[in-house]
Amino acid sequence: MAEKMYYWLKLSVDFFNSRDVKKLRKIAGGDTFTVIYLKLLLLSLKDEGYLYYEGVEPTFAEEMALAIDEDEENVEVTLNYLEQRGLLERKTLDEYLLTVCAEMTGSETAAARRMRRTRTKQALCGNEK
Repeated sequence: MAEKMYYWLKLSVDFFNSRDVKKLRKIAGGDTFTVIYLKLLLLSLKDEGYLYYEGVEPTFAEEMALAIDEDEENVEVTLNYLEQRGLLERKTLDEYLLTVCAEMTGSETAAARRMRRTRTKQALCGNEK
C-alpha cells in the first residue's frame, strides 16, 4: 500500500497585503478570483505548482473550472490576471506553473506526521513531570 502524503499551503502573514493579491481583490468580483487562485494553488500542491490540461474540456480554463467547481468565466479572468502578473506561466500546451507555489508548499508522509505527533506528546508529558 502506498504511503499517504500530506501537503499544505504556507501563506505568508502578508499574503493579502501583497500588491498582486490587493490588485486582484480590487477588481469587480476580486474576492471570488482570490478564492479561485487559492483553490488553484491547493490543486497544484502535489505537483510542485504545476497544473495540467488533460483535454477533458475544450479549454484549460474550462477544465480548471470543472476541477475546482467554479464558474468558467471567473476562472478564465483569474488565469488571465495570474498570467499577466507572472504568477502563472504556460510551460507547454498542456502544462502550467503557478510560480510561487513551490516556496509556499510543505509536505510530509503519514509516518512522519505520526512520529512528529508522538514526539510532541512525549515532550509535553516530559514537561509535566
